[in-house]
Amino acid sequence: MLNYRYLNLCIKAEPVALLSITVTDIEGNEYNLEDVANAMMAGDYAFEIIPNEMEMMPFIQAGFAQTHPEFIQEVIVPKDEDHIFLSDSSEYETERHLVCTMPEVDKERYDFLQEAVKALYDQCMTEVDNVNAHYSDMLADRTKDLPEKEADEAKEKMEKLMDMYTKTIDAYRDNKVQEIEESYQRWIAQQMESKLEGIQNKDNNN
Repeated sequence: MLNYRYLNLCIKAEPVALLSITVTDIEGNEYNLEDVANAMMAGDYAFEIIPNEMEMMPFIQAGFAQTHPEFIQEVIVPKDEDHIFLSDSSEYETERHLVCTMPEVDKERYDFLQEAVKALYDQCMTEVDNVNAHYSDMLADRTKDLPEKEADEAKEKMEKLMDMYTKTIDAYRDNKVQEIEESYQRWIAQQMESKLEGIQNKDNNN
């Protein structure tokens, strides 16, 4: 669950982030995204969503906005556009796709992501510690009549399991922190490059 939540703190376009999106139509019927649209990657930082029916587009947009309000939405007409015949009229409608782009990791988003990573980590560790304490009590109760050596071996095995799970949790956190840091540094570099270009253009004009 921690890893799933970290993947939904999107830096790059993570397909797992689409699993939580639901779409509610005008009649109040609720669908999973895959029931009403096809999705594909549009590079490392965007999804391209193709509605099965064009009239579902605003409801798909609303579903994305509710679950991932940080995604930048743009409705486009694909280059190889098709014209779709509308069953209830003699008109044609141009096919449209929804492109959802991940926001840049600027300073504000960097701070938000760092806080979110810490909060989710702390929540996860609290739950793990509670489970560990519960089963440690159970283990102590069930081994109280065993020889000391056997009881110590059982306790050691549980401690090794806890250590293994903690290392896995720490790895999830560290990987996400590194991903955030790399994206933030990329944003800083882009800002510097843009400023240098502005200065050069100004000098050329002078």
